[in-house]
Amino acid sequence: MPELRFHMLTGDFVIIATERAKRPSEFRAAQLDEGPVREHDPKCPFCPGNEGQTPPEIYALREGTAANEQGWKVRVVPNKFPALLPLAQIHPSEVQGLSSSLGDSPGVGDAEMYWQIPSVGAHEVVIESPRHDGTLGTYSIDEIVSILEVLRDRSLVLYDRKEIKYVQIFRNWGKLGGASLSHPHFQIMGLPVVPPRIVNETSRFRLYEHKTKRCLICDLIERELEKDERVVAQTDAFVTLCPYASEFSFETALVPRKHSASVFGSTAGFIRELAQALSDLFARYERSFSSLSYNLIFHDLHDLGRDKSNAPFHGHIHVYPRLNVEAGLELGAGVHINPSPPEVAAQQLRTQI
Repeated sequence: MPELRFHMLTGDFVIIATERAKRPSEFRAAQLDEGPVREHDPKCPFCPGNEGQTPPEIYALREGTAANEQGWKVRVVPNKFPALLPLAQIHPSEVQGLSSSLGDSPGVGDAEMYWQIPSVGAHEVVIESPRHDGTLGTYSIDEIVSILEVLRDRSLVLYDRKEIKYVQIFRNWGKLGGASLSHPHFQIMGLPVVPPRIVNETSRFRLYEHKTKRCLICDLIERELEKDERVVAQTDAFVTLCPYASEFSFETALVPRKHSASVFGSTAGFIRELAQALSDLFARYERSFSSLSYNLIFHDLHDLGRDKSNAPFHGHIHVYPRLNVEAGLELGAGVHINPSPPEVAAQQLRTQI
């Protein structure tokens, strides 16, 4: 019988259509076969040798080579078609009065009917590897550590800009995941406002803490480990699980076991643990699906965690596979139908070792 489940972290509802349960093999035919991927694509602007096809790099991990040349391990460039522009590129006439609006969400009233501010902020691309065929499931742990360190450091640089109130790190993979280029890359966007989803999650944390004096995710991890129905993998530092009210088939969440507003933690050892957890999770995905589009989303308050270690927010990472299509109910009511119960998905992913 289908179940209507409540998502404790978001406050949303999800329908788990148990009788429509699907295993990885049942999704294979629905995946887009993009053919074999080569290690180097001479036409790809992100591949070594084509550095001149991107905007000049902002930052790079290099081994003694000059900027905007080959010899890099991780390279950061501005997005060629940015959704957000640096403050310096905004016309002075549009900057006037902007500071008073930064960080604020519009209220309700006539004045907010057509609320807008200049799209100020940052939009960066982190080209995570010279390899055109690189994946999170095949990189070495050292390679993933380097990627994560760049993501962490760039997010802190962006948080130091007064116009940026929230930094979103994400990775779109595959055509169904919205990736316009197949070369592996992350994106970092510095927003001039705290987005509603983060405001909502933070409110849920505060409400739970007010009622229980405890952290919502800390308690959730403890109970999920006790039940052991939806846990995919665990280490001393991280737990990977399929959320109880998963919106997407084979959705996972990767969560630090120790309370922290940031998934990056504060030590090199912590980032290595995160790299190992990501490598393990995506190796399982890649063994389960021959081709998988997904969105990898960091929900992280690194800036807050840097200054306020007791923040009610608990950093975490979402992975949303694009195996089921959002249709009328999802778009109309915001209620997802998931044909793969998280208990089934977790069991399938656990076997992929």
